[in-house]
Amino acid sequence: MTTATARIPFASVLLITTPVLAIADGPAPPAGRIAADVAALVGFGTRHSLSDQNDRAADWLAGRFRELGYDEVGFHEFAIGGRTRRNVIATIRGTSHADEVVLVGAHYDSRNRRIGDAEGPAPGAVDNASGTAALLELARSLAGDADRPGRTVRLIAFSGEEQGLVGSRAYANTAKEAGTTIALMINLDMIAHPMDEDGLAIVVERDSGLRDPENDEDSASWASRLESHVRDAGLIPSPGPLYGSDYMPFEAIGVPCVGLFDGADRAPFYHDEADTPDRVDPDYCAAATLATLSLIREAADPGFAPGRRGHEAP
Repeated sequence: MTTATARIPFASVLLITTPVLAIADGPAPPAGRIAADVAALVGFGTRHSLSDQNDRAADWLAGRFRELGYDEVGFHEFAIGGRTRRNVIATIRGTSHADEVVLVGAHYDSRNRRIGDAEGPAPGAVDNASGTAALLELARSLAGDADRPGRTVRLIAFSGEEQGLVGSRAYANTAKEAGTTIALMINLDMIAHPMDEDGLAIVVERDSGLRDPENDEDSASWASRLESHVRDAGLIPSPGPLYGSDYMPFEAIGVPCVGLFDGADRAPFYHDEADTPDRVDPDYCAAATLATLSLIREAADPGFAPGRRGHEAP
């Protein structure tokens, strides 16, 4: 694994493009849009971090964010395996606390059973077109909100996750060097294939004493809120620890982190060319997305205190 951190000012990773547009939901329901975006991502054949298709997928994602009306869409570059690859970023600037960021991430790269195979099929429908499609659905919903959030909300599609969290580590290092305050990191990695008999269980991941134990309490408070939103969305939350995904580099620099995960790393199609769209439950993924949206809106409100399940007293 080759890791290189981009040595650039944090703000410069954002490329100003088109003006913000008011986006209304189209005729398709959220589950239908998620299924369509999963199919589009799978259509690249592979999104392996060292493949040419990974680059094309990054361009496609940036285009989708722009279509949804984002005027701050850009790339954060990092090195992996002698190549330059890109995290794709869309940002909604906060109104009152713009220097505080709620970060929502999902990796868009994929792999098959051979970690270095950049040419073979790696559809990655569940892992992790599902999380990436959810990120796009979140972007649509947030763009349609009447009021901008108090805190900045930054949506990031990471690459290099399957080779050791390379893209997210590079981004976390850049944020640390720039002194960026990240109030919460929410990670979506595999959220479309429930493993329980009823098809409703989802793991709500929280920090439990990893590299920086000082953020455990905040992580637990936000995870409790996420569990509540999961129930409201019709799913059954199951508590679990952070492990092995793109929140890890952020936890290591002291950021409170939570995540959603369906548990399908136990499925026979995991990291296999059989991880195809028919493995995806779009309604389940849409419910997980709705729960995440509720948490984002709370976290983006500077007056909201998760431990109190409400706002701080004036």
